[in-house]
Amino acid sequence: MGYKLRPQDPAAEVRKVARQGIDKAIKALSVAPEERAEGVHQARKRFKELRALLRLVRKPLGDEFQRENHRFRDLGRALAESRDATAMLESWDALAKRFPSLFAEADFKLTRRRLQARAKQAESGTTDLDSRIGKAIDELKNARSCIDTWPLQAKGFDLLSGGVKRTYADGCAELAKARLDLSDEQLHQWRKRVKDHWYQTRLLAPSWPKLMQLRSDSLKALADLLGDDHDLAMMTELMQAQPALFGDDTLRERLGTAVAERRSELQSAALKLGEEIYADAPKELVARWQRYWDGASG
Repeated sequence: MGYKLRPQDPAAEVRKVARQGIDKAIKALSVAPEERAEGVHQARKRFKELRALLRLVRKPLGDEFQRENHRFRDLGRALAESRDATAMLESWDALAKRFPSLFAEADFKLTRRRLQARAKQAESGTTDLDSRIGKAIDELKNARSCIDTWPLQAKGFDLLSGGVKRTYADGCAELAKARLDLSDEQLHQWRKRVKDHWYQTRLLAPSWPKLMQLRSDSLKALADLLGDDHDLAMMTELMQAQPALFGDDTLRERLGTAVAERRSELQSAALKLGEEIYADAPKELVARWQRYWDGASG
């Protein structure tokens, strides 16, 4: 069934999904060298899914939550370098779709070629990638061996309700901060909590598939808006750190104008959608999801 918790024995389901996620990450990291960039990308997705699963059972896990959460966080960070340059090129191409005439100009095409060369170099020249992948696989196997000892004693939705409430409440709080502070860091913090809530919505989709799928789709759209905005913030940082990569002063100024316009659009759309998604009080959302779960498991 994949990344889903069936509404029967939640503790067994949590363990099953954790094992599946780890197995998929190991498989993604075990691909041939020419497929490694995509493999690392897929493995890092699995780490984020696993961390959202952990947050769903954060309270019952107790001290083990921090250990396992930090384990998957550190694994993702160790493999981030080989992905970042490729993500920058993808961000450039997404911006080009919004401003096709501008990006069709020769100077902009030349900049893209430089970004493409940078991505290829990063993919092939990441320091000690083979060693880091090997260590990551070993660490994942160790993590898998710990799953059976996770303390998941609570029954039914009680095992999950605290995690649902905390994750959703954190998203509400970060949205409230973002209304007053559209800084890169604040939007990034909100995005992380949106993605956690999205992952958890996917996990609990079997309790009411149609309604939960609609919510999942909306959260995915919100995460994508915030993700695209974050990528453009990273592009601005790179342009400041390595200006020659982007061309002369005039080109960088025109690019900066396009980035600012697109970021304004993305942020406005994200705030509007966020207000719709985070309209309920946390206790109301938890009570509704409990009814879904009880109805499906009864």
